[in-house]
Amino acid sequence: MLIAGAALLGGCATQTQRAAEMGSGATLSTQQTDVLKRVQLRLELAEGYYQRGQFTVALEEVNKALAEKSDFVPAYTMRALIYTALNDTAKAEANYREALRLSPDNPDALHNYGWFLCQQRRYPDSFVQFNKALAIQNYRYPVRTYLALGVCQYRAGDLAASEGTLKKGFALDPGNPALSTNLAVVLDRMGKPKEALFYIARVNSGQYASAQSLWVGILIARKAGNAMDAALWTNQLVQRFPDSREAIAAQQGKFDDSALLNY
Repeated sequence: MLIAGAALLGGCATQTQRAAEMGSGATLSTQQTDVLKRVQLRLELAEGYYQRGQFTVALEEVNKALAEKSDFVPAYTMRALIYTALNDTAKAEANYREALRLSPDNPDALHNYGWFLCQQRRYPDSFVQFNKALAIQNYRYPVRTYLALGVCQYRAGDLAASEGTLKKGFALDPGNPALSTNLAVVLDRMGKPKEALFYIARVNSGQYASAQSLWVGILIARKAGNAMDAALWTNQLVQRFPDSREAIAAQQGKFDDSALLNY
């Protein structure tokens, strides 16, 4: 996952897992339990359709869930994700706002709304939402939010803040490949190729190496004057991902290909 590339790995919280956690500490009547089970099932179906790109059908399932339980916060955040995919940002934002009106301290709604705002380049507003999520006591997924916040700080041009944020996430989960890859990108852009090399090497030496991470590693290694790692990762790239754009560019020696410098 590259900082300015496609969708952020782990950027949005899934809704069905969080939905299952809601109300776990409350005593519900049999009727309330049955309703909750039905809306959770609707949301699971919606998420499945969403992940397959069947956004209209996903929206229908979410609407059915909300028809039964109009205060079900995960349904609003799921609907916001669907409207974002449909490029209806006004409705997406309205659903995030409704979710947070119903549950102001819901960390998943705060995180997803923050990522939505980041995608809209409303960076200061996105930082507010991410920091609210991180401030919640016993928040279970801070690594995901540190990653998203660090990416958005990078996009906003604050490399120093991005570095600090991503390192906080790395301290909590040093095995997270997205954190290491993005941190390497930030450090490289800050003119610290040798330090960047440390983080990208962690990814490329493990099971999560990808064509993109290998390509980033090759570029950083070349800047750092590390011919050994550059050659190693070039061979790995060509052998493991021979049909990728990165492998083809490497074989042709096009290390300055602007189409691939997407971070």
